[in-house]
Amino acid sequence: MAKVNKVVRISLSGGIIGWLTTNPRKALDNRLKKENADGWNAVYFSNHFEANLFVKILSIVVLCLTLFMWTWGAGYLVLFEKEIPK
Repeated sequence: MAKVNKVVRISLSGGIIGWLTTNPRKALDNRLKKENADGWNAVYFSNHFEANLFVKILSIVVLCLTLFMWTWGAGYLVLFEKEIPK
């Protein structure tokens, strides 16, 4: 058996809408259940913060243009592994 890995990003909403409607634990639980049903096992996860300066500035611009109602937020990076036959 060989192991295959994949990294999945779970995105969360930001702004007032994200603050009121986003449940980080539920988003993580739902994705884990989906991947487990497909045979993937979570090995590691960490918080995801945008490191690209252009994307960070763009998210702030979107937040201002929507009057602080919405932008994409941070999220999680999850490493999954699955055993497959050779």
